[in-house]
Amino acid sequence: MKYLGLLIIPILFSCQSNSPGQQAADKTDADSALYAPMVLPLTDSLSRFPNNADLHFRRALLLFNTDPALAQKDFEKAAELKPTVTDYWAGAGEAALLVENYPKAVASFKKALHTAPSYPYLEYRLATAMIENKQYKQADSLASVLAASKDTHDKAFYLKARIAEERKDTALAIKHLTTAIDAAGMQSDYEAVMELGDLLQDRHLPAAIHYYELASRLDSTNADAQYSIGQYYEKDGKLTEAIAAYKKGIVTDPDDEDIYMALGKIYYRQQQWPAAFNYFNMAAKSSPADAEAYYYRARCHAKLGRKLAAIDDYTKALNFRKSYPEAKAALDSLKNI
Repeated sequence: MKYLGLLIIPILFSCQSNSPGQQAADKTDADSALYAPMVLPLTDSLSRFPNNADLHFRRALLLFNTDPALAQKDFEKAAELKPTVTDYWAGAGEAALLVENYPKAVASFKKALHTAPSYPYLEYRLATAMIENKQYKQADSLASVLAASKDTHDKAFYLKARIAEERKDTALAIKHLTTAIDAAGMQSDYEAVMELGDLLQDRHLPAAIHYYELASRLDSTNADAQYSIGQYYEKDGKLTEAIAAYKKGIVTDPDDEDIYMALGKIYYRQQQWPAAFNYFNMAAKSSPADAEAYYYRARCHAKLGRKLAAIDDYTKALNFRKSYPEAKAALDSLKNI
């Protein structure tokens, strides 16, 4: 929550009246989050000072990630009590976005902007809410305002790309994202860069690789970009390049099951059973409840002459996916040999 994260200020409060145990016993299921250990002191304070806007705001901040619906109520109460405070309206807008109450999000961000006219981040979030609320014309107008400033140029074109996608104009979305990302460079938004890579990959355009590599540099702990590069090369029949990208992804994230599965399938198709087995085995270890990993590991066991191990893995696959016709057929066939 980029905006609100800068707004938390210390506040002193005291707990009194009923004990936490008694209050917890009295709580309803719907409001149980209000009695969580970190939140309870503020709930106690609000029972004594129900018209303290700052207490409502502080409790909303604590609730935001775990119960945004309750947070929204507190943000709105704070704003009702002190309607000139920008932070309260901004918080209400952010919470409304999370609970997908887009009309409320639009209304809250408009009120926030009324208290802080031309604040770029609020304009950006209002345009985002308008897109979610399908108010594309108004959102596009705000994006054009943001595009006039160097500081918000990239965000403006992210918004325009979102609008283009909502209108099913992929070519225009690609154009807008390219404009934004090429201007922002290493300051680009990671998700936007990945989105551009995916749009380009869908059209099998080589530029996808460039943007996936940029995404990989933007977040060196995330293997998704390397996986996507591997997918691009694999579709292009360039298996050496695909394998290299997948293996680079494993270095980035040794627990990425999708990459292990992709490598296993390449080696399986090449009839390199031991190598395929190793990768399917790693996939099963990374995701112990994935039926597909056990199914393919079982096929490798069978190719390597390990009948009992194959039966065991086919059985596991069926335990994790009740409807798995391929695994059931393979298991029945193996039992009859």
